[in-house]
Amino acid sequence: MKPQNYFFNVLILGLFVTSLGLASTGVYSLLKTNSFANVKACDEEPYTEAIVLWNETFGGYYTESAQSIIKCPEGYAVAGWTNSSGKGDLDILLLRIAPDGSYLWNKTFGDVGEDKGFQVINCQAGGFALASTYLNVTAPSDNQDFLVTRIAGDGTVLWNYSYSGPEQTPSYWIGDLGRSIVECPNGDLVCAGVTLTAIGNCDVWLFRLSSNGIGLWDRTFHNWDIDRCYTPHSLVQCSDNGFALACYTYNSTQSNMVWLIKTNAAGIHQWNKTYGDLIGYQRPEGLVECSDQGFAIIANTQSFGAGNSDAWIIRTDRFGVQLWNKTYGDTEEDGGGQIIEMADYGFTFVGGTHSYDIEQGDIWLVRTDVDGNVLWNHTMGDEYGNSGGSLDYEGNSTYIIAGGTNYVGEPFGDIWILKVYINEVIPSGTPTSSSPFVGFIISFEILFIVAIVQKAKTKKHKIKKQVKSR
Repeated sequence: MKPQNYFFNVLILGLFVTSLGLASTGVYSLLKTNSFANVKACDEEPYTEAIVLWNETFGGYYTESAQSIIKCPEGYAVAGWTNSSGKGDLDILLLRIAPDGSYLWNKTFGDVGEDKGFQVINCQAGGFALASTYLNVTAPSDNQDFLVTRIAGDGTVLWNYSYSGPEQTPSYWIGDLGRSIVECPNGDLVCAGVTLTAIGNCDVWLFRLSSNGIGLWDRTFHNWDIDRCYTPHSLVQCSDNGFALACYTYNSTQSNMVWLIKTNAAGIHQWNKTYGDLIGYQRPEGLVECSDQGFAIIANTQSFGAGNSDAWIIRTDRFGVQLWNKTYGDTEEDGGGQIIEMADYGFTFVGGTHSYDIEQGDIWLVRTDVDGNVLWNHTMGDEYGNSGGSLDYEGNSTYIIAGGTNYVGEPFGDIWILKVYINEVIPSGTPTSSSPFVGFIISFEILFIVAIVQKAKTKKHKIKKQVKSR
């Protein structure tokens, strides 16, 4: 039984594990892999120049979504979902593309319900591991499970298991959500997501598997009514071999707050911190361990900032003590999706913006220095609506970005992959933002110093469409 205290940690010795026959695994033909041609910067004189080296869309007749992208041997791998395969409402999608953006192959996994892929990672032994949410329609009630799939480099499925949380029983299925996965130095896999409890609340769920998918241990973490590790970039293995999770914690009478949890290598709780405003909305989207063993969280906030929502970086030391935090955006809805640390200890994040877009939202790429001050930011999109959720850095000022687009205003979105080179020649003495100001907000446990980054030399890339090829 769980102790009745502010924070608790539960050890469970056994996982409910189901091996799936993958009868519904398949490959579907992409109806279009279009290039957006003639990508141009706006007329505003840039401090840096963004050059789109190539960009491709991938999709069928209905909706496709990309949740994570990684660089891998011979190109890139993208995890997400599709509604075009004809298997179920949604199916898990693993997409492989070549270094030049051309299509290589795709695999879909799923049944008749909604199944979603969230994070794909490279494995030391070759191939990939994929974390997904799978709707088990054979359960007494439609039960969601955490699905882990191990896939060879050519797309062959090596193994595929679904996992149910500690309060799931054959007579009482509730549901779990798969989100994040990392590989340990010995080849084990550690996964993070959400498990529902018998009383209807949610707990953060962390578990470890052998390289063959055998459950080794699992832990749950609880704070308020609803606690979730909810995005595909929320889990990192730390330099001390422990783990850190960027989650959110919610009380129906209060608010969403960002919740950072640190464990040791066995998943045992070491410390946890909350960040945010007691009467607002804050949700983390990504986490990175920094070179000094501290952390940077990219989150979205509606509690403070310049507009309806803003991207928000929280920088902490190795114990979760806040060093600084800054919000990014203007008067409309803006947000971040994934963050990475750069060689100069600054950060780059990708997200979406309505403040600096052409019309319906654009992909937004933002680079900061070590203190979170904006060095440059660029938007990419068209008038029909675009968003960015994941990125990888290739070196030489080059980024690969996974997002979404509604091609020529179609009602269903497609996956959009871009390779972008940034000419980072920043003249000495150039201001990094116009009219920044600092505000002070007293919040739970922490005094926040929030810098509102106003419109900072944003560059826009108008995209002229080609006729679709099918």
